[in-house]
Amino acid sequence: MKRITPFAIFAVFLGLWTWKLLEPNPVPEAISQEFSADTKFILAKSLHAGVYAFLTVLAAFLPVRRPYFWLVVATLMLHGVGTEIGQRYVPNRHGSIRDVLIDWAGILLGLAMLRVWQMRRGVDSVYTSRGRN
Repeated sequence: MKRITPFAIFAVFLGLWTWKLLEPNPVPEAISQEFSADTKFILAKSLHAGVYAFLTVLAAFLPVRRPYFWLVVATLMLHGVGTEIGQRYVPNRHGSIRDVLIDWAGILLGLAMLRVWQMRRGVDSVYTSRGRN
């Protein structure tokens, strides 16, 4: 059970993010009306980068060997592309190459945070610190 829990947590967060990305109206109208267009844009794009950074960091805690971590990172990159393509078919949404690049920037941010954490802890690798190779 301990081995399945990290995967379940990761899948739940990825599933929720996918759902919100492919929902016609991800932000309730009452909340959306409170912000200017510029503020909504900044918040939305910050959320894109932040969630992908979070998912990347979360992936580092999956009980897998290093090559599989990189497979998860590649999957997150493809997820960013796939959800933007999917948005082209959702009413009130549109896919954007800019959003894919923001998603990828979030992944890079997550990798940078993992690297800083690794250097501060003085471990050889974040992905091997708990007995993984």
